[in-house]
Amino acid sequence: MRVDPGGNQLEAMQYLIAAVNLARQAGDADVEARAAYRLGLTLLGGETVVAVNTRSAAVSAPGGGATPSPDDPCQAIEAPILRGAAAILARAALGCAAVRALEAGDGDRAALARLRLARLLLADITTTPFRAAALRDAAEIAARQGLRAAQRIAVPARRAVLTGRLAEALVAANPANGEIVQAIASMRADAAGDVATLAFAAALEGRIALARGDRQAAAAALERAVFLEGQRSQPLRLPGWLLLLAEARPDRRAALVQQAYRALEAIRPILPLNDALTEESNFALQMRPVFEAAVAVQLAEAGSDQARITSVQRIVETYREAELQSAFGANCVPARDPVDPATLRSGEVLLYPILLDDRVELLFVAGGRDGAARFSRLAAGAPITRRAVAQLVDEMKSSLIVGGDERWKEAAHTLYDLLIKPVEQWLRPSGTLVIVPDGPLRALPFAALIDGNDKYLIERTQLALAPALAYSQPGRDRRSRALKVVAVALQRDVELPAGRFAKLEGTRDEALAAAGPRGTVIDDFREVDLRRALARGDVDILHLATHAAFNGRSDRSFIVANGEAIPLANLRGLIGEGRARGDDLDLLVLSACETAVGDDQASMGLAGAAVQSGADSAIASLWPVNDTGTVALMKGFYDRYRSGNGKAAALRQAQLALIGGGGDLSHPSIWAAFTLLGGWR
Repeated sequence: MRVDPGGNQLEAMQYLIAAVNLARQAGDADVEARAAYRLGLTLLGGETVVAVNTRSAAVSAPGGGATPSPDDPCQAIEAPILRGAAAILARAALGCAAVRALEAGDGDRAALARLRLARLLLADITTTPFRAAALRDAAEIAARQGLRAAQRIAVPARRAVLTGRLAEALVAANPANGEIVQAIASMRADAAGDVATLAFAAALEGRIALARGDRQAAAAALERAVFLEGQRSQPLRLPGWLLLLAEARPDRRAALVQQAYRALEAIRPILPLNDALTEESNFALQMRPVFEAAVAVQLAEAGSDQARITSVQRIVETYREAELQSAFGANCVPARDPVDPATLRSGEVLLYPILLDDRVELLFVAGGRDGAARFSRLAAGAPITRRAVAQLVDEMKSSLIVGGDERWKEAAHTLYDLLIKPVEQWLRPSGTLVIVPDGPLRALPFAALIDGNDKYLIERTQLALAPALAYSQPGRDRRSRALKVVAVALQRDVELPAGRFAKLEGTRDEALAAAGPRGTVIDDFREVDLRRALARGDVDILHLATHAAFNGRSDRSFIVANGEAIPLANLRGLIGEGRARGDDLDLLVLSACETAVGDDQASMGLAGAAVQSGADSAIASLWPVNDTGTVALMKGFYDRYRSGNGKAAALRQAQLALIGGGGDLSHPSIWAAFTLLGGWR
């Protein structure tokens, strides 16, 4: 259930929780440790919370009982898995695994659990910086305990690998800890001439020297690491060691970062999606730092040089493509011709916001500027960190979702000034601003950003998001062509292994509005109904008024049908079969769930995945919206789209109609939830 693409993560957790508790009752520490560790990995995979549907129907969660006790990590596993509690319970599960593994004499699993726990604690520093000191202390303790457990591992090569990774976590927590030197000596003793282990040991020495400010010693150690890693047939760690060497050699930083980027491009085709030891994303571990450093270096030297700016844009685009391939698997992302800036029309503006650690950079190109279809670099608003931008996005979105306060307005003003004001002179009501968002910006309701005149961005221009230019096209002109729509609705309670999905009120009205007088409506549909409807050919729009869940990975995502969950892979296949027949799907609408949500872990959301699977574009919701608001906006969109407007224009006009109509539906918590991804014309 945990690892198979056809498995179910909620049911996997139920099995694993039962296994932990039954093993404890039986006094079997080994089984308890294994079950707890696998539970921890499941919790950390972002697959623990089934998306709550937008019509306020709850999804059941397993378990029951009181709040976990901090004194006994294994007892905490008996507590319910609640929304937002995954990280807390993951810590408990990993702590439990480490304790029970040692009782069972399994130093390998104990060390592995402590490694994953230490890395989790260090990662939490980014999201909760006010707890940085406490988290570092806890990570240091976990890493030290892991190093001691690793000494019980009998196989030298395995002992060396885990010792190195734990020492790496200890350096991140406290580079002055004396046990790091002992760990390096242990690695070398166990290496038996293995160049990968020796390179890792040298890199650790370089990290320690960097931490104490001795760049000369750091450079010597890291040059040794680079040399040794270069002897391997597959030097998977070479980009990371070169990046560290760039820190030690500021005089050669630009050249070394470029070398790291070239090394990454060389190994990227063979780099596994996940780390074999910890099951973490290799994109986050190894690729993202190199991409971000390469962008920062190029921008630092670019100035207004067109060649440099073009180089930056290419790196950023490669970065976005790599994120998509990491999220969905390279084989699941069909190749397309990227958007050519030269084909942009007057009023169409393409914007790349780039979030760096200490600032935001903007690259943009505007169509119809005397044929000069080249990217330009713009100064963003006041200097701001990536973390601060993420906090603003979270504040704006959470305020809109909860409602009842106006906190979102300040964030909306700040983000407009930062991201939009530098390009506002090129924006037109009849034009379209196409944004390729970075990280936390994927969750931002751009339409509700507020300018200096207290007007929403959607009042200034049409909007669309593009996951990456390589997987987006402007789309086909409507020109009043009749639409063929297949709209499906779910109007009953559904019990699945993934949870209970309650009846959705209003979905039939929504489906009828989408289908219009000539479309097809399928009530309480099943997968076979979708297959038959799409097989008839020439379907322009597939509208899904049902629950959907995107649980962090495309192979765990599904839409809910009558008595069954339709995996995203199956939906991809249905749409792909149509493309193979020459029947391109113009638009996929997923209106019933938090389907467009993405994050820094390259989770692009169900709608983003659907766009990549073959639909020219998708409309999806960033947060739950009530029946009345959903039906009103969808009816307004389809009326305008059928009359010949493009997708971005039709969505904007429907949103403006709600704003102008006053009342509850004029609030951005209703209309700003819906976003257009992919083709905008």
